[in-house]
Amino acid sequence: MSDTALTCGALLGLALGVALVAPAVGDAARPTPARGLTLVVDWKAKVSIRQAPGSRTLAVAKWKTPFGSVRRLQVVARRGNWFAVESDVLGNGIVGWVPRTAPVRLRAVRYAVEADLSKRQLTLRDEGRVVFRRRVSIGAPGSPTPTGRFHVTDQISGRKWRLGCCIVVLSGNQPRLPAGWGGGDRLAIHGRPSAHETLGAPTSAGCLHATEQTLHALARLPLGTPVVIHP
Repeated sequence: MSDTALTCGALLGLALGVALVAPAVGDAARPTPARGLTLVVDWKAKVSIRQAPGSRTLAVAKWKTPFGSVRRLQVVARRGNWFAVESDVLGNGIVGWVPRTAPVRLRAVRYAVEADLSKRQLTLRDEGRVVFRRRVSIGAPGSPTPTGRFHVTDQISGRKWRLGCCIVVLSGNQPRLPAGWGGGDRLAIHGRPSAHETLGAPTSAGCLHATEQTLHALARLPLGTPVVIHP
């Protein structure tokens, strides 16, 4: 594994806790292959993400994320020389389009993460093969973990905030933060903030909480690794 990324939100002022549901892409767009694809934004470049091929600009993706990593755009479909992408700059559930001529490099991603909220279980796959399935905590009833399609945007340490060894930052946001919440709204996977938390409990502000063993494995995932969260 190479590159890395994960994080949730509490003490960063950028706290994490949700996932996006990407809308269906047009019938003319063909599905991506089993191995994931990501667009890596070129050094110091800015990429315009369009509402549709050749249409108006929805957002502009700078080459670095707010956490300092080189930005990736997850490819979810392709139509000719245009890529449909999911990104942290678009918002939950929004898919935009980027031309092949944009200042980006296309890279394959062999790993994929799936979170099943009903089972409170996280699965890591390597080119479709299950590497492990592990128990995770999920969002509380008032701040549920959103479902949808995301990717790993950053890998940062969780030690400063006592959130375990590692924070895997995702491309989603939490629209239903708890009352009085003082952190940020970014979605992530990180350690349990309290040693008294029962793993698998619905207690978080929206992020997924995992064990140190799980976090160490996820911290080695490449940036751009797709993450799907479903009910």
